[in-house]
Amino acid sequence: MAGTASLGSGAFHPSFPSAACAAMAHRGPDETGSFASGGTALAMCRLKVLGLHDGSQPVYSDDGSVVCVLNGEIYNHRELRAFLASRGRPVRGGSDAQVLPHLYQELGEEFVERLHGMFAVAVHDLRANRLVLATDRVGKKPLFLAAPAGGGVAFASELPALLLHPGIGRETDPVAIDQYLSYRVVPAPHTVYRQVRKLEPATVAVFEPGKPERRRVYWEFGFTNELTDVPQAEIDDTVDALLQEAVRDRLESEVPLGSMLSGGLDSSLVTAIATRQLGRPLHTFSVGFEHAAFDESAHALAMAEHCGTRHHVYRIGAADALEAVDTVLTHMGEPYAFPSAIAASCMYRLARRHVTVVLTGDGSDEIFCGYGRYRRLRDLGGAGDLADRYERVLVDGVPGALKDRLYTDAFAARLPGHPHNYLRDRFARTDPAAPDLDRAMHVDSGFWLSDAQLVKIDRMSMAHSVEPRSPFLDHRLIDYVSRVPADRKLVGDQEKAPLKRVAARYLPRQILERRKQELAVPLESWLGTELRPVISGTLLSEPSLERGYFDPDQLRTVVREFRPEHSYALWTLFMLERWHQLQADTADREPAAAGLV
Repeated sequence: MAGTASLGSGAFHPSFPSAACAAMAHRGPDETGSFASGGTALAMCRLKVLGLHDGSQPVYSDDGSVVCVLNGEIYNHRELRAFLASRGRPVRGGSDAQVLPHLYQELGEEFVERLHGMFAVAVHDLRANRLVLATDRVGKKPLFLAAPAGGGVAFASELPALLLHPGIGRETDPVAIDQYLSYRVVPAPHTVYRQVRKLEPATVAVFEPGKPERRRVYWEFGFTNELTDVPQAEIDDTVDALLQEAVRDRLESEVPLGSMLSGGLDSSLVTAIATRQLGRPLHTFSVGFEHAAFDESAHALAMAEHCGTRHHVYRIGAADALEAVDTVLTHMGEPYAFPSAIAASCMYRLARRHVTVVLTGDGSDEIFCGYGRYRRLRDLGGAGDLADRYERVLVDGVPGALKDRLYTDAFAARLPGHPHNYLRDRFARTDPAAPDLDRAMHVDSGFWLSDAQLVKIDRMSMAHSVEPRSPFLDHRLIDYVSRVPADRKLVGDQEKAPLKRVAARYLPRQILERRKQELAVPLESWLGTELRPVISGTLLSEPSLERGYFDPDQLRTVVREFRPEHSYALWTLFMLERWHQLQADTADREPAAAGLV
């Protein structure tokens, strides 16, 4: 979706939203719609999942005074229909989006608090001349916005689409570059561009002529340790019931539905529950590699046989990685260096051949204490500043010492103090009296989850016109699990202890006893062989050496050394330079004109 509002004083570009949606046709190839009146314009490109024949957008209130566009799904739309009918506001049509204008009329700006789902939504109230933008609780659906030159506001679901607005510049943000080099993503609210920002999760932003923008956060992760004395069996039963409900809510679809199945605990559990509830075989999808240490395909196949699914596998090689680089960066619109995005792109491309909607197992690690770094943080002990301790276990892009070696004095001078620990501000928003692990999970839930994992899921699925649904991201499940103390989730060396006990009710032993393995690719091996010439040639090109971020001599030395411990740093640097080639250097040309292979 996309839109713009002049807010009574800015230049009005009514054609921008439709142009932006045309650039995002992959997000919604089935139908388009638009609205323009009184200095506000909205547009939507739709992937049909519900209301196939009567679910067009924008959607309107009965009196035409409220118009809305929605990116995502509202899982409780039937419940909301009943609520609205009881208030004398019957909702016509079969799509979930059609509840929105009526719910806004009934509840005003608080309407968003009644929504269960994944969404970014725009509401234009014609009578009040008000534009309301809102995002879902955990950030499953993106929304980029900017104040164009001349005034007003513009927004879009993807960054490259927003840049089609003639009033938005492309000057890069040095702080965003510095954060990216540490974390391999650009964390919200920043984008790589100074003038563009991301609307953070669980946020409502209100725009009215002659008034300053208003924002509020309507939900937060708990991590309160309230459930210290609750019996283990009660916790397990509650988690089981909430997860079953979350899966059930995500099975409604009028188009083919499947499940991602890596062979790990989370995707296996979601698939097992879904197949039980549906009572029929699902299509399932996984990727494989020639490198045994990264190949989970045999485990995925065993789980598929256990659940009786129709299983599909795609085997990834270095050539796929090169091909996927441009897909990743084009759809991200900014630097992004998680190699797992390559695997995700291949999985969603495979899925699109068979289904339109898929269930995923994403989102459990941040609430169930599932990452190995939580154990490393615990084992470091409690001495010293928590932000500094967590920075040491979290940063895996370009470490501080290598930044010091590479940065030019001029670039370092543009930063807010170097080195700067950007996690410190995030930890300041957590409860200082809470245990370290709870505070770390709280930070990750508002940063790592939304800015790294969910960005990957959204962009790579939408690149292939597939809708992903993640039961572990149901806010009711999150509300409960985040109140369970961390020491009841990480027990000794066992991560996600409550979830594993629940999973034992559904999964075979060989899946339960497997060592945790995140979706990853054999990057180090590829870097030293097939990918090395491309990465070296890209980083040592004349434009790369003249960017001004890095000292050319130091960059040449680091690239020519190609040390194994710099694998992720080299990939991070490469993806930054490749982004420049695709987006910044070729702003007036199609990205495909500068292909890698």
